[in-house]
Amino acid sequence: RHAEIKHGRVAMAAFLGYLVQSTPLVSGPHKLLPYKGYEPGLSPPEQWDAIPVYAKLQIFTLIGMLESYGEILAPHYTKGGLPVYYPPIKGKRPEIVFNLYDPFGFFKFETEEKKARGRQVEINNGRLAQIGILSLLSEATTPGSVPALSGLIPAYSGNPMIPFEGQFSIF
Repeated sequence: RHAEIKHGRVAMAAFLGYLVQSTPLVSGPHKLLPYKGYEPGLSPPEQWDAIPVYAKLQIFTLIGMLESYGEILAPHYTKGGLPVYYPPIKGKRPEIVFNLYDPFGFFKFETEEKKARGRQVEINNGRLAQIGILSLLSEATTPGSVPALSGLIPAYSGNPMIPFEGQFSIF
């Protein structure tokens, strides 16, 4: 369950991010450039390719920090702990003023039954989001592969499964 929930959360963020990045508000021209080298009018995969490598490394470093923070819990999720639970971090460092989960305290009064139903809904939404983001990426890389999206998604000539394509190489 732990991996399924995490993959679902990433897919939900990716799917919504793809949709938002496709809007003229985000992909169009800006008065202030969001980062060095910004190019307006790119599709979401092309926007990722245009991000500087150091910005990508910052994103992956933050993900790694969150992953390691989730692994230090007692009890661990493989030994009876709650999958994908992050303990409260508010107050442990001065710059952290919110908790990762439920930053505004909306869910602290929910019953266990409602929380369990919410986790099942999250799993189902995550599964659907995985299908959605892979459909968008499939149509972008192989036009016509998803008949319902044919002609709606701009073609992408890169490889969305290689996040640092062309930016550096070990060899």
